[in-house]
Amino acid sequence: MTLTVDYRQLRQHLVTRLHASGHLTSPTVAGAFASVPRHPFAPAVYDVDSRGQVGDVLHAARPDHHAAYLAAVYGDEAIVTQISADGRPTSSSTQPGVMAVMLEALDPQPGMTVLEIGTGTGYNAALLAHLVGDQAVTSVDIDPGLVTNAAAALDHAGYRPTLAAADGLSGYPPRAPYDRLIATCSVRRVPVAWLRQTNPGGLILANLSYGVVPLRVDDTGTGHGRFLPQIAAFIEARPADGPIGPTVADMVTRCMSGTGTTSPGSERDVELFTDPGGEFFWRLTGPSIYQCTLLPDGEEVHCLVDADTGSWARIHTQGPTVTVVQSGPRQLWHAVATACRRWADAGRPTHDHLVLQRRVVTYGGLSRLR
Repeated sequence: MTLTVDYRQLRQHLVTRLHASGHLTSPTVAGAFASVPRHPFAPAVYDVDSRGQVGDVLHAARPDHHAAYLAAVYGDEAIVTQISADGRPTSSSTQPGVMAVMLEALDPQPGMTVLEIGTGTGYNAALLAHLVGDQAVTSVDIDPGLVTNAAAALDHAGYRPTLAAADGLSGYPPRAPYDRLIATCSVRRVPVAWLRQTNPGGLILANLSYGVVPLRVDDTGTGHGRFLPQIAAFIEARPADGPIGPTVADMVTRCMSGTGTTSPGSERDVELFTDPGGEFFWRLTGPSIYQCTLLPDGEEVHCLVDADTGSWARIHTQGPTVTVVQSGPRQLWHAVATACRRWADAGRPTHDHLVLQRRVVTYGGLSRLR
C-alpha cells in the first residue's frame, strides 16, 4: 500500500506548535522550519525510556508504521535515530523547540559563515544552510558514520554544506574564521579553539550543563554573555583521543573501594549540592568534576571524581547524618560545598541570571582559558 503524505502540511503544523509554545518568534527561522523536511534525517525512530532502555523502533520504510513515525518526526520532541550494537543511543535529533530557540539566539544572517559542532543527523545543518546558504555552512562530527549518513540525507533534502569528520573541540581550522559557531553537544569548558576561530563581533552558542549561553567575542578574544532561559541538555562532546572524563563505572569503583580522610558533613551543603540551581553553579565552577549518585541499602551516596587531579570524594547521607570521605591532592567536597554556599549567599539565582566570560590569556607564548 502506498501512502501519500503532504509533508509541507506536517512542517507547517510543527511551525504552528512552535509559535504557540513561544519557542519560535522569528519569521526567518520559521521559514526555515516550514521549508526543511525532518523525515529524510530520521529513517528510523527509537523509543528510549528515561533509564536509556531501548524499546520499539519505527521505520519510515514500513507503511504500517507511518502514522506513529510521522507523529514522532514532526512532533516537538527529541528523537533517537541511531543505536549502537550494544543497545546504546548514539545519535538523536534535538527537540525542534530547542533548535528554534538556539537558531534565533545565534541570529545567522546572509553573508555570515557558520561552524556547527556536532553534525548528528544533519537536520540542523540543513536549517542553517537554508538560512545562510550551503557555501557558508561547515558542520563537523567526531563520528565518520554520522557524517556519511548526514551527507546523504542533506543531499536528498537538497542541501550541500561542507561536512567533515573531525574533533569539534578543536573547531575546524581549514574553513576558519567564522561569524557564528553553534555546538549541538555539551562542553564543560568553552574550548580555546572556538574563541580563536570566531571573528571579532561573532557569536558562539554553547551548551554547558543544562544551560545555553551566547558568547559575543570581542577583538581581544574574550567571549561574554548571559545564559538563556531555555533549558537544554546535549550529549557531552568527546575528543578524538577518547573520553574526557571518568565513566560512571570508574567513579563507582574509585569512590566505593578507596580509603581516605573521613569527616562530618553538613545536611544543608548536601541540600544545596542536589538543588538543580546549585548543581548548575558548582558544575560551572568545577568543570573537571564528575558526579554520580548511588542508593545502597537505603543510604544515599554521592560520588565525585576530578578528571584533572584524580581526586575523589564520597558523601554518605542517611537521614540528617552526613559523612564525607575524600582522597587526593584536591579536597573535592570542600570545593563543591564552597561553590554551593556562594550560590546560596547570592540569593540562589536561576541559571539565566548568570553571566559567563571566557578569554584567552597568553603567558610566554602559551595560552590558557579563563
